[in-house]
Amino acid sequence: MSETLTMDQKPVSAAAPEWLKKFFYSDAYLAIIGILIIVAWYTKMPIIAFLPASILVMTALIVLDDFSPMLPIILYAPCIFQTKDPAPYWWQLVGAIPLVIGLVFHFVYYRPKRAKLRMVIPQLLIAAAMLLGGLGSISKEHYLGTLTYNVMLGFLPLIFYVVMAIYSKPNKYNDFAKYFAKVSVWYGILLGAEVIAMYIMKSPDLNKLGAGFAIDLGWGIDNNVATILMIASPMAFYLATTDKHKVFYTVLGILNFAFTMITFSRGGILYGAVGAVLSGLIALKINNGKARLKIFIPMLITVVGLLTVYLIFMDPINTHLLKLINVDDHGISGRDDLYREAVEVFKANPIFGAGLGFDGEYYAQPEGMYFYWFHSTFFQILGCTGAVGLAAYAIYYVVRYAIVFRHFERNTFAQFAFIGLLCFEAYSMMDTGTFIPYPIMVYVMLLTLCIEQTNDNIFLPEKSLENVIK
Repeated sequence: MSETLTMDQKPVSAAAPEWLKKFFYSDAYLAIIGILIIVAWYTKMPIIAFLPASILVMTALIVLDDFSPMLPIILYAPCIFQTKDPAPYWWQLVGAIPLVIGLVFHFVYYRPKRAKLRMVIPQLLIAAAMLLGGLGSISKEHYLGTLTYNVMLGFLPLIFYVVMAIYSKPNKYNDFAKYFAKVSVWYGILLGAEVIAMYIMKSPDLNKLGAGFAIDLGWGIDNNVATILMIASPMAFYLATTDKHKVFYTVLGILNFAFTMITFSRGGILYGAVGAVLSGLIALKINNGKARLKIFIPMLITVVGLLTVYLIFMDPINTHLLKLINVDDHGISGRDDLYREAVEVFKANPIFGAGLGFDGEYYAQPEGMYFYWFHSTFFQILGCTGAVGLAAYAIYYVVRYAIVFRHFERNTFAQFAFIGLLCFEAYSMMDTGTFIPYPIMVYVMLLTLCIEQTNDNIFLPEKSLENVIK
């Protein structure tokens, strides 16, 4: 990082007006991107977001020697698509031409910085394990049917990690941790807006929510949305702890957790509640005096409001909660058969597993789809990649959490990020978030990068940093 900090400022970035550079790190910039995307999603016209957002980001990539303003584009982009069929969208990609111009300019004009890139080898090991999955047992047809997906899962998070690591650079407007947190908070608001819009558009029977009616936003279903929200939500409480607008970010944090609830994802509700409690307690512990009061009062109002609603509507709420817990009498998970199957598959293929294209008995694969979900990170690794995958993921988790806990007591960002990761890992033991390459695993990898960079900066002399970013 020291090399980047002493780098001579480029003429273009030096000539740009300060208000413009500051704008790209503001809540206003993120809110505008989010509004464009929700309108594009609602109208099924991605070009509505492609074109103006591309022009905005192109400008950022030209006037800033920093890649960070690409974060919302990287993470929010899938939310543009309301339908899974990409055919109607191809012509609208012309709206992304300004973005491509900006990327080319940025990569050619601005120099990358050196970075330690601790997650590269662990992610490469995962890529190898995914590509070797099923070796010696899977059919050619089923292997090729999942090859693109395996490549994405192995290499897409790695590409975004490396590019963001070497091109994101500090300046007087950019605290990478705070900016990443802001991007996350507005990510949650965007997802919540799409879920609410979906309710308005489809007017589902409220009695069937989570029990006969599943949210499908096109780019992702209820479980995907809940998974992202669980990672994003604690970031608002990090901002409430470190930013002067404490009430504002506390309210946004509460909204993020509320949006997790209305996905009616059972795992989302369970672990979202855990994340909410932990985030609130840590925020209150870190703050004191008036700062603590600014966080406590919105939380207190929320708790009182929830208790009041529950007491008024106790019977229907209890009835619906029982439906969520026991959908079609399958119990909380309904996945025991899949887990037993994964163990049997591992016994039959202990070294490389059966591959992601395994054709099993208990998961109903749509026609033409070869992905087989065991609905658990552990059993997915066990059944699809065998001992090779278990070893690769063990290294991956050791390195990731070594980064998380490196300076845990001093790194406030890492503490709140860990809550999101904890909820994500727990939920992924019941679902497949760990095997969704984009946007989920890209998001997790970039979150890890942010922790990594805050750790590297934690002992940097404050005066030295101030001199560099002026």
